Amino acid sequence: MMPGNRSASNTRAGAAAVSLAALLVAPGCFTYSSFQSARIVERGDPIGTIAVSKNDILNEETDDASWIAIEGFLRFGIANRVDGGLALSVFRGVPADWGAGVVTADVRVGVIKDHLAVAVPVCVTIGDFYLASLRTQPGMVATVPLGERAEINGSVRAHVFVRVPDLFAVGYNLGLGLRNETGAWTVRPEIGWMRFVGEPNDGLTYFQFGLGFEYREKADTKKKESGS
Repeated sequence: MMPGNRSASNTRAGAAAVSLAALLVAPGCFTYSSFQSARIVERGDPIGTIAVSKNDILNEETDDASWIAIEGFLRFGIANRVDGGLALSVFRGVPADWGAGVVTADVRVGVIKDHLAVAVPVCVTIGDFYLASLRTQPGMVATVPLGERAEINGSVRAHVFVRVPDLFAVGYNLGLGLRNETGAWTVRPEIGWMRFVGEPNDGLTYFQFGLGFEYREKADTKKKESGS
């Protein structure tokens, strides 16, 4: 490799590292979407969700202040009023060329059946070259029915950074659930926003809007199919 090419390569690698390092302490490096209701999943009836969202830093105008998130969620019943979930989120900067992924695992407990649940997610961010950061996101989700086939969902979560204890954020989500006639499919449009407290990102505010598609295999449907 020629010295000039090595220098250019090092410059690009350095810029990528700086961009990623900045994102490790900002919401761009993890998901603050929800795309869920407070309905606890029963054992034997897993649900899956695929979602796409656009994310922006409201008080920043740099090229790396916007990104697209593609997310997949799997949720399954564990016990009475307890379910668990796994999620994979992939981010790509627009127009800046950076990427990251987040693996999330959580446990939810139903407090008021079908209306209020508390959750404790744990998220790991994976950057281009190394394990980047670890966070917990304790919070709750509430559901208000709007008839038999529609609902409104709201969630609030604290974002606690294990490696940066002085940094703290609160995220909010508001969305709809629009089910088809059988109840198997639900469309989930959603908006979300988050605000940071503490250095180095005090006052930083993020906004997200997206669309999720959920499939829920109902136990009574399976019984009917097996009996027919």
